[in-house]
Amino acid sequence: MYFWKIEALKEDIKSNKFTEKDRFVYGLIYIVLCAAGMEAMIRLPIESPNIWDMIGSLGNILIPLIGTIIVYRSNGGATGKDFLGRYFSIGFVVSIRFLVLLIPMCAALVAYYIYAFPDEEPIVSTPVDILLFTIWYAFLLWRISKHVSDIKNS
Repeated sequence: MYFWKIEALKEDIKSNKFTEKDRFVYGLIYIVLCAAGMEAMIRLPIESPNIWDMIGSLGNILIPLIGTIIVYRSNGGATGKDFLGRYFSIGFVVSIRFLVLLIPMCAALVAYYIYAFPDEEPIVSTPVDILLFTIWYAFLLWRISKHVSDIKNS
């Protein structure tokens, strides 16, 4: 694994020494670092975080970590073909489909906030909003895994 030597990495790629497992490891690390970075940007400005914010952050890092490993295995693991191509292309289409579910989820969440936090009361994370989106995210990765598994032998 290369952390700094881009020329050596490019040479491995050109000479076909860059295996499917290598691609997976780089992809997994990239995905987890992006998830952690997004969590830092989203969660750091919160004035008074509670336990549900911490659970949400943990889920937003663990779900792509575990989900990507599951999708990799669904693709055949180290003997699979084109993991990253399949993961990102199928993931894109499944994500578009799952965005449709977000509309009613967000509408329901706004209605819940209006009911649960009347007047000028500050809105805080609750099990309702954290668990709803955590389940949505886990189900998204599960569907990506299922679709990748469907084509692993092609």
